[in-house]
Parts: sequence; structure tokens; C-alpha cells
Amino acid sequence: MKSFLMRDKKFLICCILTFVIKVSYIHSQTFRLSRPVKDNIQANGSYLYGEPNISNPSYAHLGIDYLIRYDTVFSASDGVVYFVGYNPNDTINGYEPGGAGNYLVIQSIWNNKYLFLFYMHLQKPLITQGQQVIKGQPIAISGNTGNSTGPHLHFELRLGSVNYNSSRSRRNPELWCSIDGMGAIYGKIPNAQNNSRVDIYPDPKPRPPYTTFSYALTYNFNDPYIGSDDVYQENYAFGDVKPGTYTITAQGGLYRRIVTVYPGQIVNADQATLVEEKLISENQIIFSQNYPNPFNSETVIKVYIPEKSYNDNLKLEVYDILGKKIYESEKLVTGLNEIIFSVNNLDCTQSSMVLFYRLNGTNFEPTKKMIYLK
Repeated sequence: MKSFLMRDKKFLICCILTFVIKVSYIHSQTFRLSRPVKDNIQANGSYLYGEPNISNPSYAHLGIDYLIRYDTVFSASDGVVYFVGYNPNDTINGYEPGGAGNYLVIQSIWNNKYLFLFYMHLQKPLITQGQQVIKGQPIAISGNTGNSTGPHLHFELRLGSVNYNSSRSRRNPELWCSIDGMGAIYGKIPNAQNNSRVDIYPDPKPRPPYTTFSYALTYNFNDPYIGSDDVYQENYAFGDVKPGTYTITAQGGLYRRIVTVYPGQIVNADQATLVEEKLISENQIIFSQNYPNPFNSETVIKVYIPEKSYNDNLKLEVYDILGKKIYESEKLVTGLNEIIFSVNNLDCTQSSMVLFYRLNGTNFEPTKKMIYLK
């Protein structure tokens, strides 16, 4: 027992002489549903959730449209078939206001609330009312029924109520499902008007299947049915985003965010950098002060490097209190760098340490301090 305790104590005392860089997934969520269409089928990027309705711009588009032509539609979740509306002769109008045509509804549960998934403009259903379904199961053939300008699937989420006129019940499907390996971004622009343009650079869409869509619009909350996610509270979003680092701007540059997206992750643009965005410029390096929990074996250091300040020798260095360099990172890249230091299998006697970190290969001088305690 004594030997075991000594080994355990030795492991706990081990501190900051060796570090491991890992990918950071801080402030991210994962997708809750699977995609209702194959990954080679794109969403209509010119008519996204919350954007002005093409028939009445004072209202909004309540879901997203997948450009699928008479092909298989899959269940995005486990659940039970709540309703099937099918008329083989239906070509215009439909059962729902706005002309859903042939459509079906699957009832699921999220966060102890009923979630209703609507699949509209179908050619025909492949399931029946009351049937249990599982995620990924074929449930319909897409079509062009109801008020539809061409073959597509309108996919709509209603949380808490199945009724059409349920206030703020809609949710953005692009924050619930995605092409495999892609991510998503959301944010909330303070005091933004409805339908304000939000730009993103570089182009975030995978190719194929997408063409270029380099901006989104803030949600049109004039429509009483449009809602934000219960967790995210967003007023804009980008879905099916390739992994990478992006700059998001709006309101003539007053709103600016640097966001790094990883596969399968949904990232909050307003918390992704933990940097004071007002300080960011095209010529300025942002080196965030790190305030780790001193009892934690891991901490994140964030460095934003604009393209104009980049050189091939930029690295992060860590020194002990005697000025000895104990760590040097790999070369940093332009955009946001997120470095996680992890204490691993160290053989040292110090029970606490004061460490300093800085950038080399640049005239950028500031040095930051970290403290670790046993």
C-alpha cells in the first residue's frame, strides 16, 4: 500500500517540464441528429433557415431545403411516425399552411422535450403512422408536391409543439445535422437588425457538393415562428463548414470573430477565441493571457497571428523561473492557434512552479506568466 501511495504521489507532484500539444474542442457541441439525405446532396445555400420567405419577405423560411431529386430520404433520428399525409394525386397546396404537399412527421425527444421532424414535398412515404423508426432508416422518396418550385426536401424542426402556429418553436436544422466530417458555426450579433449580412472568409463549404456561399443573414425574427436554439441562443449560423479557421465579420467590421472549426463540432463564434476582438487588426498579433486553474494538469494558450505578421519561425516557448527553456512548440500558423499543455509522466520534485511563455521569431515582446500548484 505504501509503495502504491508513493507512486501515486510522485505522479501528482509531477508538473510542468514536458507538455503535449493536442487539438482543442473548447466551447463546442456535437450534432444531435443525422442528415436526412446523402452527403453528396447540398442544402440550398441561397434559402437558409430564418431568411426572408420568398413569397412574403416579412416572414421567414422555417427550415432548410435539400436539393434532392426523387431519391431516398432517411430518418434523422430514432422516434415514432406521428403523422403521414399522402395523396398520390397531390400536386399543389397540401395539408400544411404553405403547401407541404405529401409529408410526414416523426416525433422524437430532445432534452426532455418533444421534437417533431417534418419532411415535406415528398413523392411518397415508405412508412406508416404509428411505426417505430430508427436513425438512418429510409422513410420516403423525395418529390415536388405542394407549393414547390422544383424537386427538393424541406426539412423542418419544431421543438415542444407539433402545431404550425406554435410561437418560436422552429430550430435551425444546420445546427442539428451536417455532412460527415464537417462542422458548424453560430453566434449572436448584439443589436443586429433582422436579415443583416454576416460574412465569412475563406469560403467554408466543401467541394463537392457546394458552390460558393460566402455569407449568411441574421434570422428574421419578425416571423413569430422563428426561434433560436435553447442552448446556443444564436441569431446567425453557418452549416456544413469545412474544418479550418475563419474570420466572420458584420456591421461594417464592428463585429469580428476568429473561429476554428473541427470535424463534427459546432462552435460558438463569440467564445471561440477568448480574445478581445476590438484589439484584432490585420497587423496585430494577439497573445491571450492564460489564467489556468493552478491545480489542473492542462491549460490552453491562444495566439492569433494575422497574415501580415506571419513568418516561418514563429513558435511558442515556455521557460521556468530560472530562465531555462523547457518547451518549444511546433511552428505556428496564420489565424488562431490553440495550444493545450498537458502534464505527462513527469519525474520532478517541485510541488509548484511559476512558468513564463512567449513567442519567438518576432519583435512581439510580451511575456505571460502561469502558476501551477500541487
